Amino acid sequence: PGAQLSLHELATELGVSRSPVHHALTRLVSEGLLSVKARRGYYVTPVTPATAGDGYDVRLALEVHAAERTVGSVAPPRLAHLRTLMEDSERAISQEDWDAANAAFHEFQIDLAGNAMLSRFYRELSVNLMMQVIRGGKLEGGEYLAGEHRAIVDGFEAGDLAATQRAIRTHIESGKRIALEAIERAGGVL
Repeated sequence: PGAQLSLHELATELGVSRSPVHHALTRLVSEGLLSVKARRGYYVTPVTPATAGDGYDVRLALEVHAAERTVGSVAPPRLAHLRTLMEDSERAISQEDWDAANAAFHEFQIDLAGNAMLSRFYRELSVNLMMQVIRGGKLEGGEYLAGEHRAIVDGFEAGDLAATQRAIRTHIESGKRIALEAIERAGGVL
């Protein structure tokens, strides 16, 4: 947290031109993971309990909203795809593919609402990326997280909005708890 990043040093270290590094740094600024200070450079934004908690609260609101718009009206092929993404996340638990499989599952869940702006805001929220940073590549509790994905899919397939909302709330609260515990273990900030 607070470390300064140099565009020139990163480009040299990575063996690439400054343009793609600048693009990446700019994107990380837009996602809230870096801040930029005029004529001083880029700095790693600390991930605090408040930052993580706020991100998960917004994620919860967006996922519940998307469920309210879609549960009971999703076409069978799209439900089948949601189940496939859930199964992909289950297989990825013991692999390094969890983050990508988890993001794909949640992004498709949001995409079911058919609202491009909702999908864009969800992706820009960067809670999945924040969680990768917090976890440092280690996945704890993957089995129950996958079970929570299964409960979400079961709710969608049953057309049961209340069950789907409960499953989403349980899952988001699990992620939030994991994040807050990891931040606490790191001394209160990452």
